[in-house]
Amino acid sequence: MKLMLDHTQRLNLHALLGAQRADVGSIRAIWAIQDRIALDSDEEKTIELKREIVAGQERVVWTPALSLADREFEFTDAEAGRIKAALQTWDSYGAAADRHWLKPLIDALFPAVA
Repeated sequence: MKLMLDHTQRLNLHALLGAQRADVGSIRAIWAIQDRIALDSDEEKTIELKREIVAGQERVVWTPALSLADREFEFTDAEAGRIKAALQTWDSYGAAADRHWLKPLIDALFPAVA
């Protein structure tokens, strides 16, 4: 499955995948996806990405006015399944705040049944 991801989707998927509870084999598979979608140092500089520790948890912030070109990623069926599972089990959907990055993923991964 091919997905076109913007930097916001990449960063949020990276965090969402990292929050999954899994066995060692699944963790390694998740890390492989995270490694592939991670922003490189030049991309991080372009959007002025910074890492902060809040209540013992790392979070990333960036300058919303800055952007990167979307990138296409190809995922195996198993990888797409892991991404779907992460989205399905995420209990923090922000209907309004997350819609701009989440809707295209939901539309691609969970096509509406007519």
